[in-house]
Amino acid sequence: MIKNFTKLINTLWQNLLGVILFISGIVMIDIGVFSFNFIAGFIVTGISLVVMAVIVENERGE
Repeated sequence: MIKNFTKLINTLWQNLLGVILFISGIVMIDIGVFSFNFIAGFIVTGISLVVMAVIVENERGE
């Protein structure tokens, strides 16, 4: 039963990781647009999260 539960959690985590990274990236880009003090840092962080989401999706597809 514990193995089934850990397998379920692992499957959910793998399926949602790309979505979580993509949404986090979009949020960081939005915060960067509306915040003028640290705009470069937020935009770079958001773009990197979006790129990580795309990379994870490409790796999972192969």
